[in-house]
Amino acid sequence: MPQRNIIRYFGLMCGLLLSSITAHAKIFNIDIRESSHELRPGLFTTVWAYNGTVPGPSLVVSPGERIVVKVTNNLKVPTNIHWHGLEVPNNQDGPAVTIHPGTSFTYEFTVMEPGTYWYHSHMPPVLDQLDMGLYGAFIVKDPIDEKYSGDHTFILDDWFLGAKGERLPGTGRGMMERIGNVMTINGKTGNAIEPLLFKQGELHKLRFINASTAAVHKLRITGHSFRVTHTDGHPLVESYSTDTITLHPGERLDVEVAAISTAGTSWGILSEDANLRIQIPIHYASGKVDTVSFPYIPPKSRAFPNIGDAKPNHILSLSSGMGMHNPSSGIMGHGMMGGMMGGSMGMVWMINGKAFPYTDPIRIKVGDVVKIRIQNNDIGMMHPMDHPIHIHGTYFQVLSINGKEPERETWKDTINIPAGKYVDIAFVMKNPGDWMLHCHIIDHEDNGMMTIIKAQ
Repeated sequence: MPQRNIIRYFGLMCGLLLSSITAHAKIFNIDIRESSHELRPGLFTTVWAYNGTVPGPSLVVSPGERIVVKVTNNLKVPTNIHWHGLEVPNNQDGPAVTIHPGTSFTYEFTVMEPGTYWYHSHMPPVLDQLDMGLYGAFIVKDPIDEKYSGDHTFILDDWFLGAKGERLPGTGRGMMERIGNVMTINGKTGNAIEPLLFKQGELHKLRFINASTAAVHKLRITGHSFRVTHTDGHPLVESYSTDTITLHPGERLDVEVAAISTAGTSWGILSEDANLRIQIPIHYASGKVDTVSFPYIPPKSRAFPNIGDAKPNHILSLSSGMGMHNPSSGIMGHGMMGGMMGGSMGMVWMINGKAFPYTDPIRIKVGDVVKIRIQNNDIGMMHPMDHPIHIHGTYFQVLSINGKEPERETWKDTINIPAGKYVDIAFVMKNPGDWMLHCHIIDHEDNGMMTIIKAQ
């Protein structure tokens, strides 16, 4: 067979193979463009949106399903998408991808573990793009989810706006992080927030995602209780009941709520912070149903054996200080290096005394159990802060918080490190590549609190 025919033959076979794979995949198309968004009747603001909505469309898939997502960028700036919490190949994770204006990129990966995840831009400066509305829910449905009376996703966010919906620059008074003055649930605020409709006897699943760039959301339910079943999409070996839940930026919680009240009553899920003014009304319809039993089945323990007393493989110290902003890269320098690069002074957030891109990488082997201690030494008088740390490409077991084991076995991909305390975590990286570890207060990530895990 002539060489050109061989090439043509193999090209045809590859095309047929790709068509076969695509035919059995779940396909999504995401168009990114500037749009106008209504937060409540009469209050509009300019957003960057996935398929014209904020949040973007919820991508709902099944475990083991092959996913193809074609993303077209109609903004005037480059962008990308990070699949927060999902274990995907390194070249599909997002940060290494640049989708230039007027171009498209197709993400392809297989999802395995059920859970509540989300997707958002990771193009620096990340704050600008996330704050403009580039986020959405990514739900991997567990078969038992169909047994609930309702399955509801709530994405929490905040917006810094003027009275007419105009975008305000900078941060609120007395704040160094960008925390808004208009709080939203699923892109709506005030009376525009859609209520939950219950009927006595039902059992509802609620998924909460904190997409705020800095705000911590503490929510209390009235007249009922939350039964917490998942943290960051991962099932708890031991669920627990509470009337209050807390979500730091990037975190997710799945809860069950039993409809125990009667027709005609109204309750709510309220923010514990009066300044945030978040409320999800709960209204009871007439009638009742046979009590729905709890379908949640706790998994077997996956805890790493004999790791609690082991010495950490790596220790990370978090801190902040003044540094020089490099106008060419948008990255905060530090110390002498920052001064040599030039620019204006500002806050810089650091790991082991260095700000990204000067932080020292963490080198590990794929398949090894890695224990990391993260110490929050950001306790100076200038600006003591908690830091919610997120790791790309894996999830981890929370081993201890300031030396004390958590009340129950907990797996997460984002963990808050309280000021003046430390947290021990352990994980296995399954896929090789360079993976980000960073604070999910986006001001801090953009201005230095990030490093790279090099898995080989």
